[in-house]
Amino acid sequence: MTPIELPEKYYLDYFEALLTFVQEKYGHLLNEQEACFVRQFEQLPEDARCLFVRLSNRRGCFFRTGKLQYAEINDFPVVLNLLLQEGFFSLLSDNHTDDICQWLPVFSKPELLSMISAIQKDLKKNATKLKKDEVVTLMEREIPVATLISHIQQLEQVVGVNYAADIEMMKFLYFGNIQGDMTQFVVRDIGYIKTETLDNKKLIALFKNRQEAEDKLLISKLYQQFKDYRDVEQLPAERIYDWFQQLELTAAGLSALAVPLFDKLCLRLGKLLEQQRLPKFALDVYMHTNTAPSRERQVRLMHKLGLVQQALKMCQQIAAAPQNADEKYFAEDFCDMLTKKRKVRQTTHYLKASTCIEIPKEARSYVEVGALQYFQEQGYEGVFSENYLWRGFFGLFFWDIIFDQDSEALHNPLQITPSDFYTPDFLKKRKKQIDQRLETLWHPDRFLNIVRHHFTTKAGMSNPMVGWHESLLPLVEQCFCKLKPKQISSVLLEMAKNLREKHTRLSRSFHLEQ
Repeated sequence: MTPIELPEKYYLDYFEALLTFVQEKYGHLLNEQEACFVRQFEQLPEDARCLFVRLSNRRGCFFRTGKLQYAEINDFPVVLNLLLQEGFFSLLSDNHTDDICQWLPVFSKPELLSMISAIQKDLKKNATKLKKDEVVTLMEREIPVATLISHIQQLEQVVGVNYAADIEMMKFLYFGNIQGDMTQFVVRDIGYIKTETLDNKKLIALFKNRQEAEDKLLISKLYQQFKDYRDVEQLPAERIYDWFQQLELTAAGLSALAVPLFDKLCLRLGKLLEQQRLPKFALDVYMHTNTAPSRERQVRLMHKLGLVQQALKMCQQIAAAPQNADEKYFAEDFCDMLTKKRKVRQTTHYLKASTCIEIPKEARSYVEVGALQYFQEQGYEGVFSENYLWRGFFGLFFWDIIFDQDSEALHNPLQITPSDFYTPDFLKKRKKQIDQRLETLWHPDRFLNIVRHHFTTKAGMSNPMVGWHESLLPLVEQCFCKLKPKQISSVLLEMAKNLREKHTRLSRSFHLEQ
């Protein structure tokens, strides 16, 4: 493919497109400071807007101006001074004392050691063998911040980018999550990712009020903080639990849009506490959510802690209203175990009652491949598909329904997954369309026209269910030929009820008849 070359100031075009979109969809939600930022930014000369966007898109908030060089920006010193005068940048000063962990690391380790030599020479011996982040920590602890700032001011110019919180909110409103960034525009326009063409006029704001946006942003940042504590800083589980307790958060106190991520935080933290053998703490965290598998974990932990009656009561509640198949079978088995009605789990019973086949010892580590080989030797044709078949079948068959903008689940031009896709609302909103589409399963020509049309016209385009490969369409067509319409309809409808839950629990292999 011929490389696609972006315009010289593409990043400014993207940022201004984002601001325009946010003003159109969320202008009424912006606070006065955010609205003021937009007005002042729009009044800047083009090169000043370019430099501000350049730095605001980079990692970190502080930069050494002597290290900055952008060919497309003319009269760099003049532009820099304008941004300083207008308050878009700030020179490093005593006002940035609390931000030391952000501006000190912009210097290399040798440069930091040189500062130590100039300011407090006796520290250098201890610092030389340390890693850079350890040197930074040592300097934060042993050298007065005001002294460091004064020393750096004499060496060179360091500037901090202002309006960080306002830009964060703008991007969050646009993308709907904190993972979204401006590179998504780039990967789309250079052709790395193909997205469905959406009508901007039909895009619906994800957040209906300011509270929804603030709640989801808060939980998003807290979830990221939890992952940093767990994976980067590797804090002891007890400390992370203490941090969670101090937040004093409950699902009841959050907007509905923030609750799923809060539930995820509780489940991940609960799992960590279990792994670290802190059952009481884990139980306490799990009790903040009922999202599966929280209730199962609560029952198991209650039983482990000797709270048998509480475990039995919750087990009965799960059995009366299970959220999924896992909860259903768990509740039945565990209730029977607690009441001593049955000693063998249902899964064990089904395994013992099922048909057995023998596969070669060499296939012990590749059971699916061994099973496929066994059936091929019996004269069958088959494919090892994991969930690829049913996911692809669903994505191709319902493509236009998935991306139907009347569903009010598409919120920005770069979105590749409807916001309700992994929730029960997906089916609720599209029930009539899905039922009508399922009727075509009884009309082979109509069915084949639909999947072939989508396979051809949408080739390579992002769809949360479709993994593009030349084998996909033939596999879907074979499935359609071998199974009855009622069977296919039942599977697809069951998947649509809750795609997050259902599409991961499909059969691992699909065998065709002789």
